[in-house]
Amino acid sequence: MNTRNLYIGILMFILYSCDNFVLKKESKEEIVKEELQKLNRNEVEQHPLFKNCEHKTEAELETCFQNTITTHLHNHLAKHTFELSQSVNDTIWVPLLITKDAEIILEDFTISNAIKTQIPDLKEIIQQGIKTLPKVAPAHTRSTPVNALYKLPIVIHID
Repeated sequence: MNTRNLYIGILMFILYSCDNFVLKKESKEEIVKEELQKLNRNEVEQHPLFKNCEHKTEAELETCFQNTITTHLHNHLAKHTFELSQSVNDTIWVPLLITKDAEIILEDFTISNAIKTQIPDLKEIIQQGIKTLPKVAPAHTRSTPVNALYKLPIVIHID
């Protein structure tokens, strides 16, 4: 009787514990969906890349990207002559969206009234400068192209 209870106990243990050993099958789509949800969309592993930055080290890539945009816009603005009645000292934050399709989109931004009254076409001049930026490769996270938003400060200091 004692052995019989032992065998029944072992049999019951095996029958009820089998559920814990069943492997859960996951489809490829479910795994990909789960991994995409884990991605931190606010951080990129590889910043957007201009052709002139291709041979830079990993640490220099972001700086090269920023310097390329800054230098290009500085040169574009330097081509224009601005006549002002008052001195201006202000900073404009220009939001640039680099899409996963490698497009550079200038998002809407505001210009202070002091600048707007003295340089009414400044926004259009900045838009033209952004349109003439060199071709860029998109940012990547886990080897997947992603959108990246950058806020570029433009300091206006004219005496």
